[in-house]
Amino acid sequence: GACLCVFDIDRTLTGKQGDTRWCPNNEVTKYWDKAYGGGKATLSALSKEGIKTTFCNECLLGITSAGDGSGQRSPWNQYILEEVMRGEVHDAFVAGHPETQAWSEGMDVRSPYVVHQGDRKKQYAVELIRQWYGQPGRGVCIKPENVYFFGDRTENMMPFVETGINSREISCGSRDRSLYGGSGMVGYCGARPEEIVRVQGNFLCEV
Repeated sequence: GACLCVFDIDRTLTGKQGDTRWCPNNEVTKYWDKAYGGGKATLSALSKEGIKTTFCNECLLGITSAGDGSGQRSPWNQYILEEVMRGEVHDAFVAGHPETQAWSEGMDVRSPYVVHQGDRKKQYAVELIRQWYGQPGRGVCIKPENVYFFGDRTENMMPFVETGINSREISCGSRDRSLYGGSGMVGYCGARPEEIVRVQGNFLCEV
């Protein structure tokens, strides 16, 4: 059956802007990324190596983010759609459905890339992405147990339990201690390819 991988943007597809000293597997781009104070958009190890190097190469792809990158019409957001959201199955789908390559706002899901969907509510947008793929004209039936959400923000993982959708906290080895009073709520270097695993359930980093 078909599968779907959905990713957060900030500190999942990206790492801390400009820092390749603590995050040597990350790569700084020329694009402006306004998240968390701003800086040059920096690809996490996952984005640098490519989603295609993980099991998600065999799945459709999506995004659900509380922020909006650098804005829907920004060069950085264009780069995310054209270069980061890539895999064999997804590329083939996009080739047949060019309407895929657009951003959606919150719960108004008209594409698989959703911005401005609040924390602890991301599960609702991911479910709507699953439904979007199944609509007439696209007709890809994806069971909830074959949907996988990957994000760095701790509080967003367990709300997925009620939807039957899988969720996994990533950037486990590197947390940002400068934000949220040093709580480590968000990641620092972002996702690593080896964290993108096809395991059913809802998982937090091992503390």
